[in-house]
Order: sequence, then structure tokens, then C-alpha cells
Amino acid sequence: MTSIPQQAEALQRVLEEEAMCLAKETGFIERERAFTGADFAQALILGWLQRPDERLEGFTQILERREVSITASGLSQRFTKEAATFMQRLLERRASVQMQAEAVDVALLRRFSAVVVEDSSSVLLPPELAEVWRGCGGSQGTSEAAVKLFVRWDVLGGSLEGPRLVDGRHSDNKSPFNDDDLPAGGLYLADLGFFALWRLCRLAQRREGGKRFFVMRLQYGTGLSTRSGHQLELRGLLPQQEGEAREIGVLVGKQARLPVRLIMVRVSEEVSEQRRKRIREAALAHGREPSQEVFYLAGWTIVVTNVPRARLSLPEALVLLRLRGPGGTALSFVERAWPDR
Repeated sequence: MTSIPQQAEALQRVLEEEAMCLAKETGFIERERAFTGADFAQALILGWLQRPDERLEGFTQILERREVSITASGLSQRFTKEAATFMQRLLERRASVQMQAEAVDVALLRRFSAVVVEDSSSVLLPPELAEVWRGCGGSQGTSEAAVKLFVRWDVLGGSLEGPRLVDGRHSDNKSPFNDDDLPAGGLYLADLGFFALWRLCRLAQRREGGKRFFVMRLQYGTGLSTRSGHQLELRGLLPQQEGEAREIGVLVGKQARLPVRLIMVRVSEEVSEQRRKRIREAALAHGREPSQEVFYLAGWTIVVTNVPRARLSLPEALVLLRLRGPGGTALSFVERAWPDR
């Protein structure tokens, strides 16, 4: 595991020596002078960390502590296309240096060689940047310009990958990360947006040393069938009592026919309404009417996994699914839902 001093040394190297080299490569700094790429980058990073709405005067005060004297007007002239390219290249370089967070030592997770959680976040940008970072079109709740950041975290080992930057319109199920990087015996967890049959089939492929696993919520409309080929209707399988859970073995995908465990749990009406509210807001933001079937299915948590029952029980599968949910760290989720570990 990378120590904190090692991480600090790597960060300092990127923000000092490498920042000065990148500033010249991108044309941001054309010749040696008192004001360097490292000065510019650290002033912006430290300034915005302290105050997200920091003004030019605040950045000049930070630069003074680095013995760089520049006026607010002079600094404003540094905000050029070359400066933006430089900062992007610097972020990409920093993201390529693997970070190490605190590993989560929980027996439930140690059943796998790795427990990788993936997620993304979008940042809306001014319309003028649409040629650089394409958004979703500019309808209500969207923007012509946006950037999406993808991150992967191995909860078990502590390693952090990313952020990887792509256009804001980039679909989650086309992640910039390589699914083949998940080791044999590893477990993959992600939000519903990452659900894609081709991804599940790739993850389920046996690699040298063993199988790979996933636990994901089922995408509405995915075909379900028995091994004999009989098509299943999801509505007819759902448990009806609040808190009731049901599990059956099915094949997902009309063509893929991937064998999985289908896990269904009836949630409370309060949770159902919270989900329906989010569904309605997301649909309206994209100028669509929410599907009545999706509204109905919000009353259940519906999960597919290829982890054998002998390795992962139904309640444990639901605990793992919550690792990527909102509110709290992965460790706190596991400890609350599975206190005896």
C-alpha cells in the first residue's frame, strides 16, 4: 500500500516539476520567468479549495506567498485557451498516478480479490465550451456543454482510479475504464446507469485464476427467461408484502442468456415515493414523460448477480449493493447493515 508520505511526494512532483514541463508543452508558458505553471496551478487549486467562489485578488495573495508578484488584471490575462489545456493535462497526469485510500477490512468483502465500485458525476459548463466538452443539448436541466468524470474505487484494497474526463453526453454504460482490468475473483458494483448486457457478459467470463462477479440492479425491459427458454414476466415474480424478498435463477437477455440470480425485495411506500420523485425529475429534465411501468417497479429493489449463493447470501448481496448508494462511506454501510461482519 502506498503510504501518505509517498502520496504527498507524488502530488508535489506533479504540481511542481511536471507542472512546469506541461506548461511549456502546452504553450501556456513560452519562456522562463518568475511566473511558472506550478505557480498558476497551485494558486488556482489552493484558492478554490479554500473558497469555491475565490476572486482574482485571492489568487494573487496566494501567489505572493510563493514570492510571485502579479496584479489581478495581469493574472486575468493568463486565463487563456492554453491555460485551460494546461490545467486539463495536469489533471490527467495527476489522475494517472494511482491514489490509495484506507482499505476496508470487512470479512464480507474479503471473500473477493477486489471490490470495485464505479460511479460518475457531470459538471455543467458555459455554452461557449460546447465545442470542447459536448453536453446533452441545452434543454431544461441540461447544457450544451458539460464534462463527465468517471472514478473507480477498490473498496477492499483502497486504490482509487480517475477521474477520467469525457463529454457530458457520454453514457455511463460506455465507461472509459477497461472492464478487463477487474482481476479474477473480483466483484464489480455500479449504479443502474452502468447496466449493459455486454458488460455483464464480459465480467462473467472466466479469467486465468477464476471467475469475476457483479451485483447490479436490473435495467427495466431486460429479457428474462428460464433455462428451458420460457419467457418470464417480471410482474408475476415480484413479492407483494413490504420487506418480503424472493430469489430465483434466471437467464438475462434474449440473445445473451446469461445465468444469474434474480433478487427482488419489496420496499416501503416511503422509499417507493422517493424513487418515483427522482424518476419524475430525471424524466422531466430530459423533456420526457416517465414510464408508468418504471413508476410501478420503483416499489421493489431488483438485483441480478452471478455470485453463487454459497459465497453470498441474499441479505449480503443487498448490503453490497448499498456500497455505492448515497450518504456515508462504504465501511459505514457495511457496519450498519452487517454489524457482526
